[in-house]
Amino acid sequence: MLVVDDDLALREALRDSLTDEGYLLAEASDGTAALAYLRANPRPALILLDWNMAPMNGAQFMSEMVKDPVLAEIPVVLLTADARIREKTLMYRFAASLKKPVDLDALFAVVGRYCA
Repeated sequence: MLVVDDDLALREALRDSLTDEGYLLAEASDGTAALAYLRANPRPALILLDWNMAPMNGAQFMSEMVKDPVLAEIPVVLLTADARIREKTLMYRFAASLKKPVDLDALFAVVGRYCA
């Protein structure tokens, strides 16, 4: 699994929670770093993606990711505090979305669906 978020504290919290549940994960601080990771490493089972990041945000990341047929097959879960979460989920065909602050039960349910 790949966690992509510019908030270091959130990445650490997700890492701690998910690794405590037995999941392995990598981290990236923005879309650019995530694409670099994806191009140099084995394909993750799931990507947890923040929406608001710089220099490459979630929308820009999704636009670039779908250009690569191998990467385009990876399910992506949107993580955002944005009130338009449903609209963004449908527009970019996210596998699921989680509103920040993230409910751990919802997180584990979504991750379990893709990283069994």
